[in-house]
Amino acid sequence: MKKFGPQNLSKSLLVLAALVVCSCGKQSSSQFTATPATSITTGSTLRLATYNVRNYNSINRRIDGEYKPDWPKPEEEKTAVRKVIVAAHPDILALEEMGPGQELSELQRDLAAEGLQYDYKALVNGPDPDRHVAVLSRVPLASVHPHETIPYKFGSMEKQVSRGLLEVDIVTNHQPWALYVVHLKSRLDSTGDPQSAAQREGEARVVRDIVRQEQPLAQGALVAVVGDFNDARDSTPLKRFLELDGKPLFQIAPTADSRGETWTSSYGREDEYDRSDYILLSPAMSSLQKGQGGIADIPASLIGSDHRLVWVDLAFPAAK
Repeated sequence: MKKFGPQNLSKSLLVLAALVVCSCGKQSSSQFTATPATSITTGSTLRLATYNVRNYNSINRRIDGEYKPDWPKPEEEKTAVRKVIVAAHPDILALEEMGPGQELSELQRDLAAEGLQYDYKALVNGPDPDRHVAVLSRVPLASVHPHETIPYKFGSMEKQVSRGLLEVDIVTNHQPWALYVVHLKSRLDSTGDPQSAAQREGEARVVRDIVRQEQPLAQGALVAVVGDFNDARDSTPLKRFLELDGKPLFQIAPTADSRGETWTSSYGREDEYDRSDYILLSPAMSSLQKGQGGIADIPASLIGSDHRLVWVDLAFPAAK
């Protein structure tokens, strides 16, 4: 785990998809509304970002040394989160540790008040009742497929992917592509599973298999899998996404901050910094990345979350 000191930090289609409920598999919730997909032609380059916003929800907290039950994220942290997002200005923003629908709507509204309008949103309710994966988008979403219940085997037990899986389909310059948002199990110890490593690998494997079943990767499908993988780039969970039987599946999009550093998450008490947030691109999608991506490192990055926003620019060629 690489260590850095904090002193080094200085960065018309309507889709309504919030509080969605579905079972494992590719389907649309009855609460999701979409008109037939149209191609996005307003711009050929899109900025795609992922950001773990650290408990943007109401949970039990300790505020100024005092225990506060069911307490919202402090306003100072919310303000910092917005500063980070506005500075990066992504077209499509994947979010982890988002609260339920009303808090996603709050963030959407507050960003609009600061000049960054996201007209489209999606959220999936996984088994974790407090922390969700979500998407805010400035471009229309052709369809949304929330995977709420995803079982996998852990020894003799059946477990569920903690935060589910959010899939959205987008069409850019007449080219369809898919975005999957993940937040794998944390590194907290579980009984018989130090740092929950085996469960995290199980989640990675079953999510990868869903993507493989739905997307013809070998035939050039344009796919991005993004989020908080809660592990290092050479870990088993990441390897599950990168290759299978010696054949490449996804590539880690190269990203770095303004100093060339690549860490995305910090541990205050330990004063340790590592990388756990990634943008994975299928081989065909990887060819569309425009230069090196970025990692937000403006001062607000130290306040709003213990993770940093990661982004890439994707340049879609004009339709022939």
